[in-house]
Amino acid sequence: MQLSKRETQLIELFIKHGMTLTGQELAEFANVSTKTIYRTIKKINEESENGDIIVSEVGKGFRLDYEKYLKESLQKRSDNQAQGPMERRNAILLTLLFRSPRRILIHDLFSPYYVSDTVISNDLNRIAEFLKGYHLKLIKKDQRIAIEGKEKDIRKVVNGLLSANTLMDADFTTQKHKISAYDINFITSLLEFIENQLKSGIVYPYNMNIFSHIYILIKRVREGEIRSDLSFEQLDEDEQKLIERYHELYKLSEMVISKMNDYLNLELPKSETFYLFQYLISSRIENTPIKLVEKSQTALEMTEYFSKKMSEKMGIRIDQQPNQQDLYSHVEPMLYRLKNEIIVKNDLLSDIKLEYGQTFNQVKQVSQEVQEVFQVNEISEDEIGFLTLYFVKYKEMINSKKRVLIMCSSGVGTSELLKVKVRKAFPELEIVDVLSARQYKKKADQYHNIDLVLTTVHLNTDMQVPSILVNSVFTKQDEQRVKQMLGEIE
Repeated sequence: MQLSKRETQLIELFIKHGMTLTGQELAEFANVSTKTIYRTIKKINEESENGDIIVSEVGKGFRLDYEKYLKESLQKRSDNQAQGPMERRNAILLTLLFRSPRRILIHDLFSPYYVSDTVISNDLNRIAEFLKGYHLKLIKKDQRIAIEGKEKDIRKVVNGLLSANTLMDADFTTQKHKISAYDINFITSLLEFIENQLKSGIVYPYNMNIFSHIYILIKRVREGEIRSDLSFEQLDEDEQKLIERYHELYKLSEMVISKMNDYLNLELPKSETFYLFQYLISSRIENTPIKLVEKSQTALEMTEYFSKKMSEKMGIRIDQQPNQQDLYSHVEPMLYRLKNEIIVKNDLLSDIKLEYGQTFNQVKQVSQEVQEVFQVNEISEDEIGFLTLYFVKYKEMINSKKRVLIMCSSGVGTSELLKVKVRKAFPELEIVDVLSARQYKKKADQYHNIDLVLTTVHLNTDMQVPSILVNSVFTKQDEQRVKQMLGEIE
């Protein structure tokens, strides 16, 4: 099922605004006529291989059959892997990268695709242009071609082309690139060994990123010619300090490479230990017992910057200590990934953009500021997507608590007692502040998203949120009335 841009946008409207919408609602959201909506729905259903995915319901409008939509999406993903000029070029590019620097006959590369000489020439020109951005060259000689460049640049391109999830797909591993089931099992056992040594799991997508790295290394050994990268043979002062700081992770990398030497029956270059070490310190490891000498000051400052700016943009406080520590645990390895241009693919990126578009754009704006302030490499949309999920989580955590203001005539004394009693009766509430009505009038704009006001005085001001007049000692009757009001707010 191949959808046009308009058809895709129509389905996204259902996902964003509700599974059931009227034709008029769809037309208003899409800024088109209802006739266009009906015509688009008909086209989508005609293209579907699983029956109508948008069904008409009398008196309600149109409903997206979500299960059928997911089936179509999976089929489309599968079809895209095997069809189209971009998929063809990517497949050829991967073959060349895996076998670099060996030369391959152009005829052998393109014969499975039954394309003309003109198409072949066009594909090779596009591939050559693409490789320039990664400091790699496409070399052609006597009807053979090869890719030449540094090993780390070759790995970077392969990692960018491969979706980590497809590596675990049986069809991909056994047919398209012919890596054996034994290799897959071995890589899986290595991941389990790493997690056992860490006494902790490596969370998604970092576990898949390490899987991809080891997979690419094995493929390069099987089909290419692994060469020692001279730039890694002599580590500079910063890299030596990094090894000292993460000494346990470096020792773990040495153990893993030793196991790979035994499995492949060869001696991998010493640089491979540092490559794997880079991926380990670029990953977020939950509850790790690994001891660090000290925290990164830059990562701490960047975490604080993200928290402050996103708090302003989202209108909520997200700089509490638990959130800061949680975010820091992501920012520190991200900072290292940016410095060393290590790519972590975000397979959820399109869904994150669709579901949390506003927050994603806010994080993107702050990320651009971070690049300037901290002089770091470009923060990719993949990374921005991961960061977005953190701020969405913090927002939902805060929003799950009802925000309460406590007011009295003076803002002190009896209101503090009231605060203690309210907190004891309703620990699930977030008491934002204790203040007088006069103080509230002066700085009302500072209090966003307040759900309820508890006051010991009559409020003359027109409040935009529910308020309850309570006794300063907060009696059982007051407690019951607050419970009832909270139920109505829910």
